[in-house]
Amino acid sequence: MEFAFIGGGNMGRAMATALVERRVCEANELLVVDPDDACRERLRPLGCALAGQADARVSQARVVVLAVKPQGAKEVMASVRPQLRPGQVVLSIMAGVPLAALREGLGHGALVRSMPNTPAQIGLGMTVYVADPTVGEEGLTRVEALLGACGETVRVDGEDAIDAATAVSGSGPAYVFYLAEHWIAAARRLGFSEADATRLVRQTLLGATELWKRSGTAAGTLREQVTSKGGTTAAALDMFRERKVGEGLEAGIGRAYARAKELSR
Repeated sequence: MEFAFIGGGNMGRAMATALVERRVCEANELLVVDPDDACRERLRPLGCALAGQADARVSQARVVVLAVKPQGAKEVMASVRPQLRPGQVVLSIMAGVPLAALREGLGHGALVRSMPNTPAQIGLGMTVYVADPTVGEEGLTRVEALLGACGETVRVDGEDAIDAATAVSGSGPAYVFYLAEHWIAAARRLGFSEADATRLVRQTLLGATELWKRSGTAAGTLREQVTSKGGTTAAALDMFRERKVGEGLEAGIGRAYARAKELSR
């Protein structure tokens, strides 16, 4: 068994599927543990091993992934703790659960704490992670293969960066969707149908971000290239500045970071 997932919800299922689809491992080298019958049924077509509760098979896995909501962290850690053995790496994607709490709850040292975001469900995620010094290179290689199957990764040295990543990329998709909601509403007021407004905004976001990625050009430079003096884009940007949209965005991310710090205590 290469990987054992504790939790078969959206993120756990997406990560397990990515491992198989990107040939990081075979389906028969995966175990997913979830007490919910419906969750296990949704995973059955993948062909991986399934269990309703943690059992001896968890001890066979090289990497154990805690893919549950943080509210259930204590209960889950108590159920997994008896199955862990020295040498295994435990990877947590539970938001707000620091390494110290993982170490205490699991009685285990080889830990990796990560902060993925929801696009990881389609292989386009951004995951930031920090590893306990006791995690060896072999274990890190497996963790990086798993996280890399779900998108891009950044390894950081301290947990403060995990809290920062929670505010920037972890919550980031919500910022994009919030922007899109208001953008679509503006398009509707200009006479477009819901379907056409959604299509206009969605494709504009997709095209702009892909151009940004492919060009390697700074976001500010690309903005300037689109903005003609006295033109329509300039008029919109002037209004954004007047309403302090940029300052509000930066302040909101700062507040998200402060909240992440509170939750990690």
